[in-house]
Parts: sequence; C-alpha cells; structure tokens
Amino acid sequence: MAPSESVDDDQFFGGRRGVVALAVAYVSVGLGLVYSLATGSIDLFSGVLVAIVVVVGLSLYILYKREGLMTAENRLIGIFVLIAMGLLFGLLEFTDLPSEIVYGIVFAVGVVVPGLLRQYTDYGSD
Repeated sequence: MAPSESVDDDQFFGGRRGVVALAVAYVSVGLGLVYSLATGSIDLFSGVLVAIVVVVGLSLYILYKREGLMTAENRLIGIFVLIAMGLLFGLLEFTDLPSEIVYGIVFAVGVVVPGLLRQYTDYGSD
C-alpha cells in the first residue's frame, strides 16, 4: 500500500475499540451457537448462522480494505472457484455422473484451469 493510501488507525476497526467490538461479536455468535444447540432451537440456530455470516463478511470486508487483497490473480482464482462450486452442486443434483467424475471435473475447473492460465499467460503478473 502506498503511503498516500494509508488507512487511518480508527478506520476499518484499526483502533483498539474496533478490535474489541469485533472480538465481542465473534464471542457473542459463538455463545449464541452453543446456546441454540443446547436448547435445540432451530429458529435461534438459523438466526445465529445469519449472524455468523454477517460477522465473517464484515471481517473479510475489513481485511480487504486494510490489506488490499483484491489482485488480478485472486480475482481469477475466485471466479474459477465460484464456477467450480456451481458445477459441483449442479452436476451432483442434475446428473447421474459418478461422484469421482464430478469431483474430477470440479478439481479441474477450480484448480487446474486457473493454474494453467496463470502459468501460460501474463494475467495477474506484475
């Protein structure tokens, strides 16, 4: 990150209060998850799962803003991983292919293709 792009200490939970607030959020959803499982409440469990997604999403957003992790290489890999996940669910649900073939296709699309694109093209290189 260039010096002119430095992030303010209080921005994106950079200060002590922000870190404590994020830690309290993680502990709270953890306790909510344990409580929902102990009581067997599916409604509470569903609510806690939504809260977990929100807290993790907030953490990823903060990480993205603070560290600048969105590079061309990460974008390429992310796109192919999402395509592979869609293929996994689609092939398992709508075809009668053996699971070995489905996992082979998913591995090829999610791992091999982006690796070959990175190796044999200049995409994402500095």
